[in-house]
Amino acid sequence: MEHHIIYKKDGVYAAFPQLDHLADGRLAASFSISLKRDHHVIGDWAVLASEDGGRTWSPSDDPAIPHNWPAQSTREYSDRFNDVLKDGTYLCAGSLGSEVWDEDRRGEAEAAGMKVWPHPWLEGKIAVRALKLFVQYSEDEGRTWVRREWPVPGFQQVVAFSRGTMLEDGTVLVPVYGVDTDGNGRNMVWRSGPEGKRGWRLLPLGNQARDMHINESAFAETEPGRVLALSRNANGYFTQMWSDDGGRNWSEPLLTDIWGPHSPPHLLKLQDGRILCTYGYRRRPMGIRAVLSSDGGETWDTENTVILREDGGTPTQSMAITEPPDLESLRLSGDEFRKRVGAAVIRGYYEPENARPDLGYAISTQLEDGTILSVYYITLDDGITHCACTRWEA
Repeated sequence: MEHHIIYKKDGVYAAFPQLDHLADGRLAASFSISLKRDHHVIGDWAVLASEDGGRTWSPSDDPAIPHNWPAQSTREYSDRFNDVLKDGTYLCAGSLGSEVWDEDRRGEAEAAGMKVWPHPWLEGKIAVRALKLFVQYSEDEGRTWVRREWPVPGFQQVVAFSRGTMLEDGTVLVPVYGVDTDGNGRNMVWRSGPEGKRGWRLLPLGNQARDMHINESAFAETEPGRVLALSRNANGYFTQMWSDDGGRNWSEPLLTDIWGPHSPPHLLKLQDGRILCTYGYRRRPMGIRAVLSSDGGETWDTENTVILREDGGTPTQSMAITEPPDLESLRLSGDEFRKRVGAAVIRGYYEPENARPDLGYAISTQLEDGTILSVYYITLDDGITHCACTRWEA
């Protein structure tokens, strides 16, 4: 097992990596870089490529890399599916993500039903969440693009997740989750027609189990037309759902025995037909783990869980704190307390000794020689949140 750093820099928060495995064998890792802990992904976007199976990485602006294709915001890079269709078309599909607005536009955002957060490091700025899904494609290798956007009514938050898949018949499935205007969580799938570019429909993903807060999902086609979904939820054990008709209809959610609290899964069908689930493990000893299924995801070999890393768990490094609020004034109760303390944490004003450790969002691919490469972000003893990868054998 080999560990390699993709990107690490003192004072920079690098997180939420995406992974592209190109047809020529190259790998590309892309991720958010910010000046402070940033779970809105509103900083900058970096793309690094590797020509030696993930051992070394260097910046790349190669237009053939899907995460170099255009986006309207930094967050859009993180919240979309990218791939090359069978006819060579470049395709992206997902949600618009968070945008940075001036504070004086808060009323405008709230009137439109958009979620609003303080900017993590810029005074006078807010982060707002657009309520739209989109599809864009290029039929000339990225020289020109066709783009269409769809507003999603009845929601205060709509987020696409990058763990989608393209089925054998060319249908694209993108996980989507959100919160409706009544405050209920919703889990959905953004599904294309069989050629990928048209026929997009937003469909329910299983039932909307109350209090489960099912959200970030991953898809894998286990056999033609049969799709497995695993999802993050409030319980801690991943939720599992099935579709036997290419993602149109889904079974009711059931809990697996894969314990992955507060971190989403990633699914990959290996060359030998096994299904690999990779995930961050946000309980001590914190790190990155993986489990395998030899029966198409029906059961998981959790007794032989693979521990890739167990050296995480350090809170991300703190930045200089200015104008801290009077914490005594925050000694309220209930939702108001949580809201105000949460805002203070986001703004860097309130960082207790055991502040939330940062790691996870693992994604894996299999190299030609059978080696698995898993990318993720992690924070070690030095407190620098960075992107790294592990080469290993399954």
